[in-house]
Amino acid sequence: MTTRSKYRSGVLTFHDDAASFETVMPMAPLQFFEEFIGAGHTAGIPAAGSPTAGYPWVKKIVGAAPPTVALVNNASGGVAQLALTATGEKQDAALYWNDNLAIDVTKRAVFETRAALAVAPSAAGVQMVMGLAAAWIDGPDNNVKYLEFGATANANLLVRSQDGTTQSSIAASNAAGAIVLDTNFHIFRISAEDPTDVAFYVDGARVNATGSIAYAATGANAILQPYFAVYKPSGTGVATLQVDKVDIWANR
Repeated sequence: MTTRSKYRSGVLTFHDDAASFETVMPMAPLQFFEEFIGAGHTAGIPAAGSPTAGYPWVKKIVGAAPPTVALVNNASGGVAQLALTATGEKQDAALYWNDNLAIDVTKRAVFETRAALAVAPSAAGVQMVMGLAAAWIDGPDNNVKYLEFGATANANLLVRSQDGTTQSSIAASNAAGAIVLDTNFHIFRISAEDPTDVAFYVDGARVNATGSIAYAATGANAILQPYFAVYKPSGTGVATLQVDKVDIWANR
């Protein structure tokens, strides 16, 4: 690993430049780091509405099959997995902060995760989202505020935003064209260091055009939580998302 440093909007940030441009340490006033390692995770992720003191995450399970949100046993580096089942029903498997919104997009917030779409959405209507969002609601598209990566049945990567006024869903692209997710882990970063030009990155490369996404909400409407989900409104489609780490930093 070659560790380099640079200033991003006044924040000294150390990153792995040789491999994936993964951030290894931001020198920011507000920092949250999650690796899904340690005994606190092995007891199981608590259900939404019943958080465990000192543990930031809850899981929301919709469906009788049911879908799952759980730690992958003995996974290198610690991995949380969200998975739908092939049962024909509405299903949602979500991982978030129990609607305790705390990340202010207007404070130069940055969200970074190392994640893999282990099983791509297999049918129309099935989707994956990961990023920052407001309180849980039935169906990711119905959420009132978010900045997210997403994918649907063609596995094309999307960049998504909703600030309460403007909703956007744009195909992510790089020099080779549209990005189709494989099953490998990648570094996904959402930078709201300039809320008028929110930048989305995959493995260090920006994947949305300059000026294509702005987040105009302010005050309480700009405060979000980390949010990961695989969802389907009906049918037998499946999808599996694996999350290796979650890093968030911002000013106060």
